[in-house]
Amino acid sequence: MAEFKFSCPQCGQHIQCDTGYAGAQINCPSCNQGIVVPQAPHSAAAPPPPLTIPARQSAPPAAAPRQYNVPGRQPVVQAKSHALRNVLIITAAVVVLAALGVGGWFGYSKYKSVQSRKGNPAAQVAAPTADSTIQALSILTKVHSAYTNISSVRADGTFTMSLDVSNITMADVNPQMPPDSKNAKRHPQGMPRMITDTTELSVKRAQPAYYYIVAESVAKIDRQTVTNTFAIWKSDKGQFMFSDNHQKMIPPTYQQLADNTATNAGADQIKKMQQLFDDPANLTKIIKDLGQTDDETVNGQDCYTLTAKVIGQKVKVWVDKTTYLIPQWQITLGGAISDADVDDAFSLYESAFTNMPPAALDMMKPQVKKMTPVMAKIRGTITSTSKNIEINPTLSADDFNYDVPAGIRLTPLFKRNPATRGMSVGDSQRNLCINNLRQIDAAKNEFALEKGKANGAAVTEDDIKPYLTGGTMPVCPSGGTYTIGKVGDKPTCSIPGHELP
Repeated sequence: MAEFKFSCPQCGQHIQCDTGYAGAQINCPSCNQGIVVPQAPHSAAAPPPPLTIPARQSAPPAAAPRQYNVPGRQPVVQAKSHALRNVLIITAAVVVLAALGVGGWFGYSKYKSVQSRKGNPAAQVAAPTADSTIQALSILTKVHSAYTNISSVRADGTFTMSLDVSNITMADVNPQMPPDSKNAKRHPQGMPRMITDTTELSVKRAQPAYYYIVAESVAKIDRQTVTNTFAIWKSDKGQFMFSDNHQKMIPPTYQQLADNTATNAGADQIKKMQQLFDDPANLTKIIKDLGQTDDETVNGQDCYTLTAKVIGQKVKVWVDKTTYLIPQWQITLGGAISDADVDDAFSLYESAFTNMPPAALDMMKPQVKKMTPVMAKIRGTITSTSKNIEINPTLSADDFNYDVPAGIRLTPLFKRNPATRGMSVGDSQRNLCINNLRQIDAAKNEFALEKGKANGAAVTEDDIKPYLTGGTMPVCPSGGTYTIGKVGDKPTCSIPGHELP
């Protein structure tokens, strides 16, 4: 097959893959983090399988991104422009930032250039009246009561996502590029213009810990389409996962999950997030302009509608007038995000997810702030609609077993390395620092390749900034000092033990 190159969005290393890997999840050969291989540029000899964007995480109990076991040779580290890496980070950041506020609270052509930088007009929220806000809060109190003391639930639903990223240019994803340079106004090569996804869901949940999520998705990246069947469930027989993307080159997988997988950890994080949003002071940090708007109908049900601005994005929620359950919610992307919005979101994230050191969050924050002008150029909506909602139905253990197609063999999922369990804060900071050193080393190698520098040539911080995410040097979470070193030498940190292998 033909080969193409792309960059790891985690550490910036550059990878060369066969086009057949497009859409698959692999481990980066440098930082060993799981990454999704993007679609190959159109110039590749063979058209790649389309990429399924794992954005359905922002839907309430949506399916996780599908996983692939990719056989064959390991990807080769190569030097290449990091524009596509930044674009994928930007796209994912919009969805994550919007979902951060909505998931915690409710979970319980001619707009280009100047107009696009101001944000999507459809994402704007009008300032509500005082009465409208009071009415919205009264409705939410009843919603909270409706979702209290639930021991089991069953529902069907549809999750849809539509993203238009055609307004983004090379200058947007590479802030170091002069605006008047060649290709500055062109759309980045290899980046799609339109991304859509429609997923049909069937969900069941019961105490103490049984669950059943089955999803049938159809994703379209520009003119390429891919379908996927995904199921994850836990019954008295254990935890399992099934995935089939309906491609001959990647066979279906049927795996048994260990009890200590991220599924249980995810449930703990959801609980923490719910507790976090029990405090009204936290709600007002990221939820602005809350108010009741015109009544509407969803699936034949009369509903109140509430709107608010969450981290700059418009959020609309439909509430059934009879049951006070939520049959539909929607996020409209492309709203302008201020630095204050980012600060508030990070403060809440730090409160709910205490496993990440504050120093690491402080490193990420300025990079996210640099992306926000580009986020305002993205157009799109994320909508989740539920139907046939049943609260506290009688469910048996058999209701939580998925019928796996005949002929699919069960295989145990690769378990987490025991050596990583109980990792101390010091170990975590050391690993983050080593990842920073990898980024610096990758940036230095790319600089040397593009500028024709030989081993032994001096390298300054200004030399490699254009090749780093956000154009800024990473910071050691333990307060160490980085030495870039000459071409051919490894970068180092002043903290003992913080060193590249």
